Amino acid sequence: MPKATYPPPEVQPLPGKTEVTNRRNSHVFSGQATSSFRFRTRTGQKISAALVLFILLLFPVLSWSAKGKTDLNEHYALAKEYYQKISSDRNLSTDRKNWLESIGKFRRIYRTDQNHELSPSSLFMMARIYHDMYDKFKNPLDLGESIAYYEDIISLYSKNRLADDALYALGNIYLDDRKDLKKAGRFFKRLLTNYPDGDMAMAAAARYEKISVGSEQQEGDKIILTGTLKTRATGNSDLKNRPVGSKANLKPLRYWSTVKYTRVVIETTSPVQFKENLLEKIGDQPRRLYVDLQNCLIAPELQKSIPIDDGLLRRVRSGQYTADSVRVVLDTQSLSDYKIFSLEDPFRIVIDVNGQKEEKTPEADSDPMGIPTLAQQLGLGIKRIILDPGHGGKDSGARGFGLMEKDIVLDVARKVAARLRNTIGCEVILTRDMDVFIPLEERTAIANTKGGDLFISIHVNASPSKRVRGVETYILDLARSNDAMQVAARENATSTRQISDLQTILLDLIQNSKKTESIKLAELVQESMVSGLKKSYKSVRNLGVKEAPFVVLVGAQMPAILAEISFISNPTEAKLLKSEQYLNTISDQITAGVSQYVTDLNVSNLAYMQ
Repeated sequence: MPKATYPPPEVQPLPGKTEVTNRRNSHVFSGQATSSFRFRTRTGQKISAALVLFILLLFPVLSWSAKGKTDLNEHYALAKEYYQKISSDRNLSTDRKNWLESIGKFRRIYRTDQNHELSPSSLFMMARIYHDMYDKFKNPLDLGESIAYYEDIISLYSKNRLADDALYALGNIYLDDRKDLKKAGRFFKRLLTNYPDGDMAMAAAARYEKISVGSEQQEGDKIILTGTLKTRATGNSDLKNRPVGSKANLKPLRYWSTVKYTRVVIETTSPVQFKENLLEKIGDQPRRLYVDLQNCLIAPELQKSIPIDDGLLRRVRSGQYTADSVRVVLDTQSLSDYKIFSLEDPFRIVIDVNGQKEEKTPEADSDPMGIPTLAQQLGLGIKRIILDPGHGGKDSGARGFGLMEKDIVLDVARKVAARLRNTIGCEVILTRDMDVFIPLEERTAIANTKGGDLFISIHVNASPSKRVRGVETYILDLARSNDAMQVAARENATSTRQISDLQTILLDLIQNSKKTESIKLAELVQESMVSGLKKSYKSVRNLGVKEAPFVVLVGAQMPAILAEISFISNPTEAKLLKSEQYLNTISDQITAGVSQYVTDLNVSNLAYMQ
C-alpha cells in the first residue's frame, strides 16, 4: 500500500509558488526538516540549500512548532468546528477546496508536535475527512489517502485509544468500498486479536461475521453469523453488567418453541455480563439473534448446534467465542421481535422470541360475508386455560401451621380445572399435576407454547405479621407498595432489592402484556372470591387487585393473573386452608370469576359483530 503524500496530489501550489512534499513518516522537528524533504519548483528544478533554509525559516509550520499545548487544543477545537461547518453546509460541502482546507488545519496540528495527545486524533480526522471526500466526490485518490492515514495511526500510535477505531475503519473501507473481503477480514480479525476489550470489538465481530456469508461450516458448531449489526437498547445496565469475579460456566440450554413463540433460557453458574445483538436478514440468511456472555466458559460437550426447525426457530448454537466469552446464537426462520431479561438465584438470561404474524384467511366453513356464526362467537377467544399451581418439588413455597403452599395450591388447581372443564367446556392445562419443581420462566413458556388464552397462577400468601389476612389478586406491573414488593419477592424466590432491579428491566416488557384484559380478569376473580367466601366466612378481607413484577407472569402472551387465596401465616386462615369445604369454595369462586370473564367476552364479541 503506497503511503500518501503531504500534501496529496490534488493539492497543487499556486503558480510561481514552491511546493513542499514529504513522505508521511518524515516530520518537522523544532524547525529542522528531515533529509527526506524534497523541495522543487513547479518546473521541477532543484533549489539551492541556502534557499531551502530561507524557505524553512518562513514556512508556516515553523510558527506552529512554537505554539504551546494550550494553543494546539484551541486550534484543534477550531479545526473540528470548521469540519462540522462544512459537513453540515450544503454549499460549502460541494467545494473540494473547503475539505482540503479542513485537512490542512489538522495536518498543521499534527506536524507541530507528534508527541502531543492530539496528534493521533488529528491523523484520525484527516483520514476521516479524506473518506468523506471519497464518499462525496468518488475520487479514488481520496480513498487511498484515507487508508494511508489510518495505517499511520496503527503503526505510530498502536497503544492509543484510536488504534482499534482505525483498524475498524480500514476493515469497513475494504469491505464496503473496495469489496476486498480477504483484506477486510484481516483488519477485523487483527482488531479482535489485539484489542479484544476495545470499544470497537463488538462492532468488528459483527462485521467480521458478515464476511463469512456462504462460508459457514456445515451447520457447524463455529459461531459465524451474517448480517448487519443492529444494536438493541438494553434494560437495567446495573443488572445486566454486574461485577463478575471468577469465570462462570454455561449450563445446558433450555428452550420451548412453537411456530409463533420461542423462549430460550441461558443459565450460568454465576452472574455474568452480557450483550445481545440482532443481525438483520441478508440474502438467504434469516435474522439472527445472539448473546455474548463475558467471563464465561463452555464445556466442549455443550459446544454444539441444537436443531429445532419448527417454523420459528431453526436452531440454537453455543460455542466458546473468545478465550473468555461464550456466544449463544438463535437462528430463526421468521423473527418478528424479541425481549430479553435476566433473573437471579440462579442467574439466567431469558430470551422471548416472537415470529412473524401470518395474515388470517377465511376458513372454508365460515360465513360467506366473513361474519362468524353464533357457535363460532361463543367459542371465540377462550378455548384453552392454563392453570399454574405455584412452587412444587424442592420449592415448598410458604409454610405455616403444618401446611405447605405447594400442596394446597396443587389441590385447588386440580379442583378449578375440573370445574372449568364442566362449566365452560374449554381445555384446561396445568403447568404441573404432581409435586415437581418447575422454574418460574418455564411456567410462562408452557402457557405460551400451549397456546393458552388465559393464564392463572394460584398461590397462598404469607406475611411476617400473623394478623394479616385476606385474599388478593395481582397482575403484572410495577409494584405500587412495599407490601406488593414483599409478596413478589417471596413468590419470585428473591429479595426486595432484586425486585427493585427487576422493575427497571420490566419497564419495556410489561407494556404489551395485555394489561387491560388482565385487569378485567383479575377484578372478576377477586370479586368472586371475596363475595363467595364472605357468605360462609365473614372474616375474609378484600385486599383488592394489585400490581407487582411477578416473574411467572413476565412474557405471558395472554391475559394473566396471580391469585393469593389466603394467608398461611394467619392462624384463622391457616385453619381454613385445612378445610376441604373452604378449598372447595375457593375453587368454586375462582371458576365463577373466570366463567364471568368468558361470558362478558362473548357478549362483547357478539355486540361488536352486530
